[in-house]
Amino acid sequence: MRKLVFILFTLMTFIFTGCTPQITGDEKIAEEFIKSKGYTITARKGQIQKYVLEKNKLYGGTKTIPYQQSWAVQTVEPDKYFGKEITVYGFTVKNYPMQKEDKNAEDGVNVYVMLSDGKIIGGYSYPNADVVGAFSSIDGKTLEEVTGLSFQQWKDNWKKKYGN
Repeated sequence: MRKLVFILFTLMTFIFTGCTPQITGDEKIAEEFIKSKGYTITARKGQIQKYVLEKNKLYGGTKTIPYQQSWAVQTVEPDKYFGKEITVYGFTVKNYPMQKEDKNAEDGVNVYVMLSDGKIIGGYSYPNADVVGAFSSIDGKTLEEVTGLSFQQWKDNWKKKYGN
């Protein structure tokens, strides 16, 4: 009987260990970054996006809006990353500042970590709900809180810098 229990226990351990996805590389770096902020990961979305950042991605038609929104809430200027590959990993987290203030974040918050050359650039967040709005920073701050500018001031500056 003991032998049977031992065999079953060992078999179950192998099954669960073998079925657990092992993340490595940039995704592991992104996960550790999220954990270092005190957030609890409830789901991994994997690699969401990979692109080479060029100036034309930051201003123009509606295709540029996601890039504008994600880069607007960073503490670094996008210029530094022109011509570089940007990789974005997504996670759903809890224990996030936005959850205390936004009823749309009750089911968690989607957090996206941006990396280039294996280094964290920053990231952005959005409630894990079907809502309309702009991204917040990786720490849940609005564009106005990150930049110290009103939306209109930011928009005018952005157009001057990245418009044609």
